[in-house]
Amino acid sequence: MEKGEQYEKDDRILADAMHTLKNMIAPISAYSEMIQYGHVKPEQLPEIAKKIDFCANNAVNVCTDLMEIYRVRGNLVNRKMGKVCPYEVFQKCIYLTDNFFQSKHIKVLNHLDQSVEVLFGVAMLGSVFMNLVSNAVKFSPENSTIEVSGEVVDDKIYAISVKDEGVGIDEAKIEEKLNNNTDYSTPGLQNEEGTGLGLLLVKVILDKHQGTLRAYNNKDKGSTFVFTLPLYKEN
Repeated sequence: MEKGEQYEKDDRILADAMHTLKNMIAPISAYSEMIQYGHVKPEQLPEIAKKIDFCANNAVNVCTDLMEIYRVRGNLVNRKMGKVCPYEVFQKCIYLTDNFFQSKHIKVLNHLDQSVEVLFGVAMLGSVFMNLVSNAVKFSPENSTIEVSGEVVDDKIYAISVKDEGVGIDEAKIEEKLNNNTDYSTPGLQNEEGTGLGLLLVKVILDKHQGTLRAYNNKDKGSTFVFTLPLYKEN
């Protein structure tokens, strides 16, 4: 990729992120001003505090995702490559985030082969799983299932699929987002908010590790995100 094209994509990421931050910070400023000048009744304070907290948390998440994108892209993180078992990494992710999907009574099934090992970084692979599964939960109805499975391809790569039973995706917009670093975020089924940067972070991580990411709608319902990792080979 030419430097000019990369700069243009970076500018687009920053512009989209700043727009999202503005939308999160503006209500905080407005509510603070209302409280400062006594335009809020005491009984309204708990609800306003809740809205301020919501906007502040989303602003922090935007900053965190944006920071991680540029840290990975600029090689400012320890991307130590080694032998990693995707099954074990994902199992740990399930353990650490079970409250997140259990609140919607969603089953997350780990069908990955416990014997397969890839050449990757544990922290980075955990971030990929966290973002893709969080995205799946966001657009999945209650009492549905998310399945994560893998397939060895040509004895060179491990293709991992994250399949949900949700509302599906706009394939054209997802493709545009992944190829051109554009911001694309929509509320979840229960109005869950996202930063719009999670999938982009996944793409940046995979690009740095010689991996790929694609997405498509399932024939029955929901969508599937597939990413590839290089298999670990003993020297």
